[in-house]
Parts: sequence; structure tokens; C-alpha cells
Amino acid sequence: MRVLMVGVDENTVGGMLTVVQNYQKASDFCDSTHLEYIATATRAGAWGKIKKMLLGFARIAFTIRKHDIDIVHVHMSERGSVFREGFVVLLANTLGSKTIIHMHGAEIETWYKNQWPLVRKLIRYIFCSADRMLILGTKWRPFISEVMQGQTQKIKVLRNAVHVESSNMACASATDILFYGALIKRKGVDDLLQAFAAIKDEIPTMNLRLYGDDQDYRPIEKISEFGLEGRASYGGWVTPDNREQVFANTLVNVLPSYNEGLPMTILESMGYGIPNISTNIAAIPEAVDDGVNGFLVRPGDVEALKQRLLKLCTDKELWQQFSNNAHTKAYDFFSLDSHIKRLLSIYDELLADHSHDEKGF
Repeated sequence: MRVLMVGVDENTVGGMLTVVQNYQKASDFCDSTHLEYIATATRAGAWGKIKKMLLGFARIAFTIRKHDIDIVHVHMSERGSVFREGFVVLLANTLGSKTIIHMHGAEIETWYKNQWPLVRKLIRYIFCSADRMLILGTKWRPFISEVMQGQTQKIKVLRNAVHVESSNMACASATDILFYGALIKRKGVDDLLQAFAAIKDEIPTMNLRLYGDDQDYRPIEKISEFGLEGRASYGGWVTPDNREQVFANTLVNVLPSYNEGLPMTILESMGYGIPNISTNIAAIPEAVDDGVNGFLVRPGDVEALKQRLLKLCTDKELWQQFSNNAHTKAYDFFSLDSHIKRLLSIYDELLADHSHDEKGF
């Protein structure tokens, strides 16, 4: 089979890019699919974004025709991504390829419900036009099914996955509390800074390390605002080159988000054996079992976040239990090998389905 994936470029760091890079690095997957990849989105000014999008559209049309692409697999988020990648779906349908939308949008439901009726109608048309809709967890099935007007046969759960170490690599003597994600309001960074500031004197050997794409959050100023100079730092984006060192120094990964999909940062750290403290939203409870391999709190509950963080940093027996359970959960449910096998089976099923699925609305 021949597969064309469409998504963001290497300048648009985040979970979606990590997912794509995992596919590109998986030689068996690339060999099975003769994988091609074209970016239609970038982190740039308005003209740069338009240029990337239009050139991407042209390359997609050319590639589908030249290489006789069987499946066009688009990675979609909310807002402009829906319409940009939605155009790709409609274009690919016109050119005779099967189409898959892989929905990564953490705020897709909230965003959709805030649109004008005519815009919602267009979104429904885009979703229904795809041959398959991949969602990151069962939490989204009712919403996506409603938008797709009951076309449940098209909806498939494909949880994010990561490389999982063969053994638990987490270090019980590590001294870092990690935040690893985009530095934006919905990730709850302020809540973490507030919680750590309140307990820092009770855990004098622990330090807070912020890693991620700074989207005008100004982390250095925030660290100063919460009085955490000398106890917190900002290290930029975690790259494949420094990920091992970052994880080796990490005792706990904390992601107190308000909206999410299935965060790659949680899966990557669990695959290393690092326990997580996160929120009970989206598909996160499908990875983090509260009180078993990590802790879950309500979004915005700084008091609970503070208590759980203090507990996990001071109770070494509990930490070790959570660490072992986190690694086991990642190995059993979120390994890249099993993920790729499931995706290939979805591809095979789609190509074998010669029925004319209902499209549109």
C-alpha cells in the first residue's frame, strides 16, 4: 500500500509532530506503507503559513497522482487545522484516495460547540467526508459520533504510543519535578508553579524544571513572579538528544492541564518509569490510574496538586510502586509496536472495504 501523511512541519513542535516522527522512524511501518509526508502547517508569520499551506496542497495533488496513493492520512487539530486539513480530505477524495482524519485536538469539542451553525455544518461535512476518523481515546467517541451523525463504523480508537524501555529506567534518587509540554494557559503551568512555591521548603532537595515550547508564556518572568529563582528553571524544548538526560534527572512528571488529548509527555515519561500527576480529563485516565501508577486531580485544584506532589516526592516506597506500575502500563498498552500493528490493520481494513461509505451529511 502507499500512504501519504499530512500534518505540521518540524518547526511546529508538540505532540502531533512527535507522533509523526515516531512513524517516520519506524522502518517496518515505512516499508509496509511506502510512506510519504507533506507538511501544510508551520510556525511562521501569516505569509509563511499561507505559502506553506498552498505549496503543501500542490504537492499533495501531485504526489497522489504520481505515486497512486492509496490512503491519505491527515493529522488534524482544532481551529484552522480543521479547514486546512479538511480541504486535503476533500481533495484526496476527489483524486480517488481513501482518507483518514487523525484527530489530535485537545479543545475540539469546546471549539466546535462555540461555532456558528453554518460553520458547524461545514465541520460535520468535513468529518463525514473522511473514510475513517481516528480518536485518541474512548472519551471522544460520543462527541465525534454525534458530529458524524452516527457514522460509528468510521470511528476507530488509536491511542498515542511511544517507545517504551524494556526495563524501568526511572531513578528514585532523582531531584527534578518535570513539566514537559507547550507553555500555554490550558496546560496549567501557573497551577504547578503555585503548588511548588507552597511546598518548596518541605522538599528542599527538589527543583522544578520547565521544558516546552514557549508560546509567549515568558517562563523566566513567571519563575521570578512566584519567587522560585534558584529552585526552578526553563530549558527549552526536549529534543531526542537531551530527552534521556532530562528523564534521568526526573522523579515526577506533572501536567495539570485543563484541556488535553492523550499527552505524549505522559506516555513518554511512563515509558521511562516516571510517575505522573495530571488531571482527570480527556483520555488521561486511560493512561494514568489514580492511586496506582500516578495521581489525578481536578483541573485548577492547586491544593490537591500540592498534596499529591508532596506525597510523591517524600514517600519513596509509594514512588517506587507507582514507577513500576507506570512502566508496566506503558509497556502493556502504549508501546509503539502494538500501536503500529493496529494502525496497519486499520489501513488493511479500509482498503478491503469496497463498499461505498456514506459521505457528506
